[in-house]
Order: sequence, then C-alpha cells, then structure tokens
Amino acid sequence: MVGVIIVHFDAPEPTLRCLASVRADTSALQRAIVVVDNGGNLDPSQLGDDVTLVSRPDNPGFGVGANLGVVALPTPPAGQRYTAFVILNNDVELQPGFLDAAARSLESGVGAVGGPVTDGDAGGALWYAGGQINFLTGTVTQSRDHDDARRRRDVGFIPGAALAISPRAWAQVGGFDPSYFLYNEDLDLCLRLRRLGWRLVFEPDMACVHSLGGATGSRGRSPTYLAQLTRTRLRPFRPWIYRFYLSLLHSPYNLLRAIRLVLRHGPRCGPYVWAVVRAHLGAVAEVLHLTSPRRTR
Repeated sequence: MVGVIIVHFDAPEPTLRCLASVRADTSALQRAIVVVDNGGNLDPSQLGDDVTLVSRPDNPGFGVGANLGVVALPTPPAGQRYTAFVILNNDVELQPGFLDAAARSLESGVGAVGGPVTDGDAGGALWYAGGQINFLTGTVTQSRDHDDARRRRDVGFIPGAALAISPRAWAQVGGFDPSYFLYNEDLDLCLRLRRLGWRLVFEPDMACVHSLGGATGSRGRSPTYLAQLTRTRLRPFRPWIYRFYLSLLHSPYNLLRAIRLVLRHGPRCGPYVWAVVRAHLGAVAEVLHLTSPRRTR
C-alpha cells in the first residue's frame, strides 16, 4: 500500500489532473490519497470520497504541507502497511506504473527514489534524468540525457516534485525541515538521508510530467522565485566552515546574477535585483549566526 500526498497551491485544475493521474495509474498497489490545500480554494466535493483533505489556507509551505499530508494518511487496513510515501507537486501527472515502480525500488537500504520528469509546458522536454550535487560549488546538476533516463542507478539528488520515500527513512529523517518555505527543501532532505546512510536511486519506470513553475513563477524567474531559491541555498550544507566557504563563493555569483537581471529587465529590474541581493545577504547572515533559520515568503 502506498500513501500519496499532493500539495496543492494556486489553481485547482492542475491538482484535479494530478489526482486523476494517481487514480488512473495502472499499478496494482492499493493507494491512500491526501491532498493538502495550501491555497484554501479547493472544493472538497470535486476531490472524491477516496481523498483525505487537509486545509491550510495560511500556506505553511511545500515541505510543511508534505509533512502534514503524511501525518493525515489513514491507518492501513489490518495486515497491511505503507511501503512508500509518494510526495507530489500538484502540477505533476503520473505515467502508468509509477506507483508500482516506486514501491518496488525502495529495497533495503534505499531511502528515496525518483524517475524521469518531463516538462509539460515545453513540449515534453526531459527535465530530470538523475541529479548530482557538485560539492565544489554547492550546486545541483540534473541530467537531461535520454540515455540516462533509461538507466537505473544511484544518484545524489531527487527533486521533491515527484519523490517516493520509504516510511522507515521518513521516520528516521523526520520529514522535510519546516524552516524551508519553498525551494531547497528537497536538497536538504536528500543530504540528510545521505548522512544517515540511505541510498537515493533513479528509477526509469517512475515517469511523470511536470508543468514547471506555474504556481511559483520559476519559469519566468520571478522575484518570488529568486528570493526563495537564494535565501536557502546555503542552508542544507554541513559543516559550518563549508557553508562559510560557499557563502564566499556565492557572493560574486549573485553579484553577476544581479548584473544580468539589470541587463535583462532594464528600468524594471528593481524587484528582481533586490530579491537576489536581500536574499543572499539573509543567507550569509544566517551562516554567520546573525539570524536564525526561518521560513521566508
């Protein structure tokens, strides 16, 4: 049995399509579905009787929403147990067999799995075919190679948009860190799993389509996207001296990003530049212990 958690925000239509794809998945596994309404605008009658709805119109963020969804999963019938928790963005649509592949891949020692993600708003272009963390720069790289999309292998990073995690690993790691509001909570989760000795695996049969950035403005690099991504970019890494090194490395990078934003947006660059500068200064202040980690909006 798998527990599926869909974190909703913005328009209801993508969530309803995501929900339909979960139901239509040809996997043999029984599934329990929880929708966490971070937008406060879902009509419960549209979701169906097989869905548990958690209403959080105050929008506590993606990670907290996922945590609440896992807690809200119904108790399995006698003699059954959850073999996987599947966390989904509301703008993801599963391809047939996703859930079976997710549960099957969570073998002994595997903490989390993810599969090929295609961009539904870019003609089905491959967006994720396995990810790694470059510890020299403190950044994530995602393969978009179709050969990689067919290879089952260990990876260093799985995006939170469509991630399956074993209940044992979830309990040990404690779910998502609630100090992240949006972005980098998946990087933090992956690193904490790896520190605890869990493997991360790319599974080719876990295919899904993701309409990238519709709710958050990531496709257009909105000020909200820039601020959220930059503010928590350093937080997942350990130890402190390494985070300090990254803060020095990322300072000129963010200066160059600000210059590019000036060139791109011209007289309208103010909100974009300020988003990057303010967020980076906040991230550095956190490294220097001038401020504490907190959710930022």
